[in-house]
Amino acid sequence: DKTCFCDLFNIDPSNPSGDIATWIIGDSLYWKSITEKGKKLTEKVKDLFEEGDSDLEVVEEHNKSIKRIINTLPLKDLSLEGINEETLNEKFNDNIWSELYQACIGCGTCTYICPTCHCYDICDFDKGESIQRFRCWDSCMYSDFTMMSHGNNRKTQMERFRQRFMHKLFYFPANNEGEYACVGCGRCLQKCPVSMNIVKVIKALGGSKDE
Repeated sequence: DKTCFCDLFNIDPSNPSGDIATWIIGDSLYWKSITEKGKKLTEKVKDLFEEGDSDLEVVEEHNKSIKRIINTLPLKDLSLEGINEETLNEKFNDNIWSELYQACIGCGTCTYICPTCHCYDICDFDKGESIQRFRCWDSCMYSDFTMMSHGNNRKTQMERFRQRFMHKLFYFPANNEGEYACVGCGRCLQKCPVSMNIVKVIKALGGSKDE
């Protein structure tokens, strides 16, 4: 999609990783085993598939078209320059946050459609004769997220807004060998009701050569 910027994070959609890779091309689903685990799964469901001599050529041409599209996307020149572990404290204290957060309405949409967000809450429900405990999907953008007896450590919307993007761009890579907590899928660009998204934050923090 035009909102995709996965190339920024060295993700190649034409060469997916995982145990199994699949491509939907036309009316067909193309399936490829990548790991031993994937091969074992494929063996179990092999009766669902049929092999064709032209399969490899079809997938290769499809992957070439994906790469051509990526090279024409609006965000293909987005840069992470200046966004790294060394600038963590500098960016955390940057006054830009007090400007950026003001557009955010704290709805949490970005967290629910993000493939790398995994925040949750633990809730106990009274079932009459028993109590059942559930892990419930939650959002770091909400004022009661991580609420404790003494209150919440992030009391303002600005602090919650900053936390979300600092985690994606600084905290996570600092603790996970440089891997960012964003895959550049662009879902948040599509769904945010006020068009305040991670791309705008990256640019505001100096991570783009564009004006």
